[in-house]
Amino acid sequence: MKYVIGLDLGTTSISAVAIEQSGKTLAAVNHAHEAAITSEDDRVAVQSTDLMLQVSQKLIREIVQFVYCSPSAIGLTGQMHGFVCCDASGFAISDFITWQDKRVLASSDIEDETWLSSLQKRLPENLQSRLGCQIRPGYALATLDMLNRSGQLQEKLHHISDITDWIGSQLTSTPARIDPTFAASWGVYNLQQKSIYQDVIRAAGLKPKWFPLLESNWKIRGTTTTQIAREWNLAAGVPVLNGIGDHPAAVRATIQNPENDLLMNVGTGGQIAWCTKDIQPTDEIEVRPFSENLLLNVGAGSTGGEAWFWFAESVQQWFQEMGVELSYTEVLERLNRLSQVPADLNNIEPVYWEPFFQGTRNETSRRASISNIGRHNFNLSEMARGLLSGIVDSLYRVYQNSKNPITDLKRLIVSGNYFEHHEWLAQYLANRYRIDVVTPDFKEQSAVGAAMLAGREVFRNEDLWNHFPISYRTLAKSSHH
Repeated sequence: MKYVIGLDLGTTSISAVAIEQSGKTLAAVNHAHEAAITSEDDRVAVQSTDLMLQVSQKLIREIVQFVYCSPSAIGLTGQMHGFVCCDASGFAISDFITWQDKRVLASSDIEDETWLSSLQKRLPENLQSRLGCQIRPGYALATLDMLNRSGQLQEKLHHISDITDWIGSQLTSTPARIDPTFAASWGVYNLQQKSIYQDVIRAAGLKPKWFPLLESNWKIRGTTTTQIAREWNLAAGVPVLNGIGDHPAAVRATIQNPENDLLMNVGTGGQIAWCTKDIQPTDEIEVRPFSENLLLNVGAGSTGGEAWFWFAESVQQWFQEMGVELSYTEVLERLNRLSQVPADLNNIEPVYWEPFFQGTRNETSRRASISNIGRHNFNLSEMARGLLSGIVDSLYRVYQNSKNPITDLKRLIVSGNYFEHHEWLAQYLANRYRIDVVTPDFKEQSAVGAAMLAGREVFRNEDLWNHFPISYRTLAKSSHH
């Protein structure tokens, strides 16, 4: 049987899928990796590379055992922006420093400056038009600069790797390399020249040799070694592809018509994404590499499902203050039920939220607000519904305010557990923005995207892999056509 595995190394869990060329998912598994390492400094966000490797091995073994044969290839994807420090042999000499690390916002050795603001002063002008983004907390360039200038880097540092590159090197015993999506997420990829932006690295005072070789087009990086084959229940010589960032992998698996499709993903956080040919970043929108002819515009929101869970915790605390004990699960279930009743059925005006409890990416000091509160809508049902719709509204507004919208927008594709738990939001979006709303008819989109790329590379001459079928389920139809 010909099939490929896609492995997604996420922020809280790792997923693996087995896909055959018809598009059928043969198996899908997901396990929480519990790799986060606690720290007294809440700005620190690191994960155990050992645990990430162990859980990855467990998932691959489960997939192979279920399918009863070794895959034809393995595609890798995972969380972006972060990195692992490695020695010359590829051995990890640090934990995995993730995209959530915010130590660059601490005060530096220079008075009245953070590590990030100090770095930004040293970088070239007009940087955003070349990088397609601003350098933000969590980006490898900024975090590595902070570690270097504060004397926290080990002398035996040879290079840094994204998490997929590090896993890939363990599978294949091959040198480090990086693809454009990860290089861009680090803040070191020149979109105009399609190369590593050496001037940025030098301006930061970092050594160019610390950054891996750029490898485009998601090529095969190597094959599984005999030892790995034995330990991971694989055949020796299985091709392993270079890793791709988890968000662009998900976009590849979910956008069928790049000229007409808009994608909104809401999980813990939220993103809205669409394809164009021009580099027109804004304070809210990053432009990232995607394919030979297209770029990916991404509005990465600072709000998502996390805001909803925080609201449930707050409601639970309010009840406790009134002497009523309810479990968090019970509060969440009740709020979910309450949010299902639309205000317009009762002729009640909706509550409007701007759910920026922790600021926005561009305005970190900005806070949430609630408006349109009257005597009849100040209740938990309308507050819950207003927050849930406010989260998707905040993402859609990022698209509406962009300089480069889709010329002929035909549908909105939504993904993420958020829409599974709150299905009424699809009709809300269809009505408010006059657009049909669909969702992919499969889960684990990032892992599927990595598998699709692996299939296209190892089965170049097979038409099905090069025109991989993507199926959708219609959630809501717009009444305006």
